[in-house]
Amino acid sequence: MPSDIHYDELSSNKDDFVIIDVRNPGEIEHEGHIPGSHNIPLPDLDDALHLDDEEFSSKYGFDKPKEHDTVVVHCQKGSRARRAGDKLASSGMKVRVYPGSFDDWKAKGGEVKTEKE
Repeated sequence: MPSDIHYDELSSNKDDFVIIDVRNPGEIEHEGHIPGSHNIPLPDLDDALHLDDEEFSSKYGFDKPKEHDTVVVHCQKGSRARRAGDKLASSGMKVRVYPGSFDDWKAKGGEVKTEKE
């Protein structure tokens, strides 16, 4: 089962993780995203895990996480992130879940990027 990560640790060490946002693209367009995060909507996650490295990179715009990478998953409030974390962990990835997710990030003053920037 994936362990949790909280705002202080994530915001201080963001570059140490592959951050995956499992919200739908419309939510990200409306709300913004954590800088450096990558979007794979939760309904696409199973298929994404089965893509080879080249297909994954082409579709999602970043390198498919490797065994040595630690993936942090988040959504808006946390429930989809938990489901995504379980899926990723069962596929053998090192994963942590941000239970407060994007709502917590914004509430604690985390930087938010919008598509317009």
